[in-house]
Amino acid sequence: MEAASQSRPPLVPADGAGLDRLEGPEAAARLYALAQSQEPGAGLWLRGADLSGEDLEGLDLSRCLLEDCRFTAAGLRRFSLADCILNRCDLSGAQAYDSSLLRCRWQGTKALGFNLAGSRARDWAAADCRLDALRLEDAGLERVCLTRCTLAGANLSGLRWKRLILSEVDLSGANVTGTALRGLDLRSCKLEGLAAGDGLRELRGAIVDPIQAAELARLLGLDIR
Repeated sequence: MEAASQSRPPLVPADGAGLDRLEGPEAAARLYALAQSQEPGAGLWLRGADLSGEDLEGLDLSRCLLEDCRFTAAGLRRFSLADCILNRCDLSGAQAYDSSLLRCRWQGTKALGFNLAGSRARDWAAADCRLDALRLEDAGLERVCLTRCTLAGANLSGLRWKRLILSEVDLSGANVTGTALRGLDLRSCKLEGLAAGDGLRELRGAIVDPIQAAELARLLGLDIR
């Protein structure tokens, strides 16, 4: 993925240097207060916060480092993350449609069934993340790189993308109906059971290897001998 231009603000320090450090209940209380007041939070190092099931609509964080935080089944509608790093967090089942990710890095984070429908992500990198059943329908991605992530059963229908990199990504059973994949390199990805429109038209122009091509041909009902 292309490096951020020098005119963009720097990403939060990966070691948390210079950040206001909060842990456990104190970190959770700060996040909850920010969401309720609709005030932006910046320059925070948040560890071990558990906000599972909480209503955090409109949460706005910038230059924050989040580690081992839980947002399972939380209401995160219209939330914003800019210049943030998430390490080993859990957003499974959270509702975060119409949200924004800008210059963010996720590492070892779990987001099973995470709802990002209608959201926008730019300069977002995720590595070693479990994103099965992720909902990205009608979302927009630009300069996004996903590495060694699982998106099995993800809903990617109607997705708009530009400069997308998928490296060793499991797309088994993902739905790409209405998402043009022309020019996207899928050779390192798992495509078993991929769901697309009639004739797999979404896959026209995608880059695949011979084995993947044979699998896709079977989806079209061809008898390869």
